[in-house]
Amino acid sequence: MSNTSFTTPTDIEKESLEAHVELCAQRYDAMKDNMERMETRLTNVETIVTQIKNMLAEKENQAYKKLLQFGIGIIGSLLTALLGLLIYVAKTHT
Repeated sequence: MSNTSFTTPTDIEKESLEAHVELCAQRYDAMKDNMERMETRLTNVETIVTQIKNMLAEKENQAYKKLLQFGIGIIGSLLTALLGLLIYVAKTHT
């Protein structure tokens, strides 16, 4: 059936209630099938969006961990340099 037959009454429908009822049932079934397909597609999209959200959250956590490791490395290097400087100054003044 074409889309116009789903929305526009046919000549036979105008003359026969039984034909109208039968065509309406067919239209209803077609609409129901379309809604079920849309629901399935929407569920698939929702699943994909959830997966993307989880992947982005994991990448963000990884970025924070790397930044924290980098910061700890810099602080450790600075503390080591400061300790070395303090030892050097203590040895030269004694």
